[in-house]
Amino acid sequence: MRKTFDVVLNLMPVILALASQPIHATQLAYEGFTPSFPVYANGGTGFNGPWTGTPGYGSFVPLDGSLCYLRFPSSAGSITASPSNPLPAFAVAQRLLAQSIGADNTTVYISFLIQPTGPFSNQDEYFGISLNGLFIGKPGMGASTQYVIENYGGGGQVPSGKQVAPRRTTLLVVKAQFLPGDDQFTLYVDPMPGQPEPATGVTKSDLDVGTVLSIIVVSAMFTSGVTLDEIRIGTTYADVVPNIPFPASIFACLADN
Repeated sequence: MRKTFDVVLNLMPVILALASQPIHATQLAYEGFTPSFPVYANGGTGFNGPWTGTPGYGSFVPLDGSLCYLRFPSSAGSITASPSNPLPAFAVAQRLLAQSIGADNTTVYISFLIQPTGPFSNQDEYFGISLNGLFIGKPGMGASTQYVIENYGGGGQVPSGKQVAPRRTTLLVVKAQFLPGDDQFTLYVDPMPGQPEPATGVTKSDLDVGTVLSIIVVSAMFTSGVTLDEIRIGTTYADVVPNIPFPASIFACLADN
């Protein structure tokens, strides 16, 4: 037992180094929600200014630990929103991008980790990320329990077929192909890090989001809460779905939590 512990201890510097590798050269933005959030709310890279809330609405609060996902690197820290009185607890935060996205004939990838605490009520709870008129996450309309891409506020919903499971961390990845007219968005749920981009996902192609200047995290919860972490925006799939070897990723998760 002592020998095993010594091996793990000796591996820790290597594991931590793997988990803190610099971002890929074409990664446009990264937010790991360092423990400074939201006191300064200006960690990460690729942003113009700190996270800001919306007057009259609730806010996300910081956590020291990070969500853990097998073979997926993460940095310490995450954010969470929980119900409070009066219900529902609507939390929202927005951050400007240093480089806008959405120019015609360009492709961008977005990924993030999400974990609801559950259980869900039969009311319209929702949580996720918004880019202009696009919403990625659990929708409120119809009390759906699948991850979807849809118009923000409902409408044009494309379900993934993947259920939202309480206390289960999920990796959501969207390929955004910006085109003249309506754009095309493809959602991948829980792709395996270290593998090529999946051959298939679910696609939404009835929305033109225009120029995207900011990213928004949002949550409206009645009975449960949600934690978000590790937002990445890049020009390639590999930018937003990096990986670290197994079992190093497990030890890195332990170090972050």
